[in-house]
Amino acid sequence: MSKNKNINETKYLDKNVIHLFLLVLFASGTALGYKVYTDVPCEQITMDIHAKSYRVGELIKFTDLTEQGEHWAWDFGDHSAISNKRNALHIYAKPGTYEVNLKVNHTCESTRSIVIKEKAFVLDPSKIPNLVVPDSITAGQKFIVSDSTSGAYSWEWRFGETAKANAITQSAEYTYTEYGLKTITLVVNGDTKHMAKKRIRVFPKPDEEETPVERITAKPREIGWDIPYEPVVDEEEETPEKVIPYISDMDFTEALLKLADKEITEKNFEVYFCGNINKTIVVDGKNTSFLAFCQKIRGKNIKIKRLAIFRIEGSNCIENINLEYNRKIF
Repeated sequence: MSKNKNINETKYLDKNVIHLFLLVLFASGTALGYKVYTDVPCEQITMDIHAKSYRVGELIKFTDLTEQGEHWAWDFGDHSAISNKRNALHIYAKPGTYEVNLKVNHTCESTRSIVIKEKAFVLDPSKIPNLVVPDSITAGQKFIVSDSTSGAYSWEWRFGETAKANAITQSAEYTYTEYGLKTITLVVNGDTKHMAKKRIRVFPKPDEEETPVERITAKPREIGWDIPYEPVVDEEEETPEKVIPYISDMDFTEALLKLADKEITEKNFEVYFCGNINKTIVVDGKNTSFLAFCQKIRGKNIKIKRLAIFRIEGSNCIENINLEYNRKIF
């Protein structure tokens, strides 16, 4: 009886071992098959990084070109959140060199360096002083100029006759001693990037009127002239360049809220987009057109959580917008 029982237990034990062996074999085969299916040689990982100028505040597109990629982890090297998209968008807040790391399918990875430059300077017309001077004046005649820039606390006037500043007060008076075409400049608060410039033609005194020959052959008489003397002739006014107005992130946000309240239309934004309001923008991490976004929020009660404007380099023209918003529910 005992002998038969031991035989039965041995058979039962053998079956359990076989089942366990088959289970382990199946699990190992499944894991191996998954690894073979998803494994991508690391040397084949290819990332594409695209931007116009690689500057602070610019939207940069990162794309993985790996054929068998199924899972991605982008580390942009600036301690920001990891992105798990094949096509990732990112904006750098500071200039510098960053190591961008891409891990594909949890195992293979590749790293590339990217250099981000300072944010491009954008001229703000509202910061340029309103320089009001006469078109012409006679040598020896005194004239007075004054600045009315809001918030101004320092001034530097140059009247184009000497190499040094001629006045550092809000109002200045000057008398030209030489005739010719001069350039008056005004720098407010030390902001040379938003310097105001205006040309003025200085005529000779009546008793020093030059002959036609002298007028043609006259040359600058002293150091400080910023352009050569030109004969006094009737000139056609230059066609002014079309000025694209500047709008801040805050003012643009307020304008969008007015559009949502139906106080304005999409047409009001054309001038800031250089006439093209159908440009691609990023809303809540997804690409759409500005026109489509305007149509989506019209008549809705919304809240703009974050908005950043990106402009064409060296221009006020808006190239892209990155914003986050939500609907208000009452």
